[in-house]
Amino acid sequence: MRAVIVAGSSLTSELEASRLATADLLVAVDGGADALARVGLTPQILVGDMDSISTATRDILQGRGVEMVLLSTSKDETDTEAALRLVVARGADDITIYGALGGPRLDHLLGNLLLLSSPWLAEVAVRMVDDRHEVFLVKGDAVLGGDPGDTVSLLPLSPEVEDVRTEGLLYPLACEPLFRFATRGVSNVMIGPEARVTHGEGVLLLIHYRGR
Repeated sequence: MRAVIVAGSSLTSELEASRLATADLLVAVDGGADALARVGLTPQILVGDMDSISTATRDILQGRGVEMVLLSTSKDETDTEAALRLVVARGADDITIYGALGGPRLDHLLGNLLLLSSPWLAEVAVRMVDDRHEVFLVKGDAVLGGDPGDTVSLLPLSPEVEDVRTEGLLYPLACEPLFRFATRGVSNVMIGPEARVTHGEGVLLLIHYRGR
């Protein structure tokens, strides 16, 4: 099942309704509901402690009978993690998250990226996206579509990622290790419309930046 989550962080541009409307499950996280309202979409579920959603949008969603999962302001997880756990529990195995890479909170950005390495997401495909970025775990083997000149960075989340191999990138890696304490995998470049990354033991984050 394909789910789309629109989180509450600042978006770098307006959402494209056509990309979201085909989701099997559309979830808004707090203020993310306002971003959906601006493009005329109604989520099936609203999750959050409701500290950033506008009163008008909340009233409209209540009037439409949207399912609301109200969270306490005092809790052990962010609203985004709660929404992610919810859609996984409901059967989603392909999840795209908008509004998780924006500002102004650096701690939320880093927390969201590290969240991708959670053991309970091991069998789930999760991508965090905005108008320029696509971020996900390689999980052993990944094929990436893009344009020549796009930037691709590979960042280990574990101390070491073994046997990293790339195809379709300007600076190839041939079964080489990448280490968390070094920037060896930063700022590679796509040389065609497709690139492939494989690796052995370890946790590897891929950041695709559309453009030079």
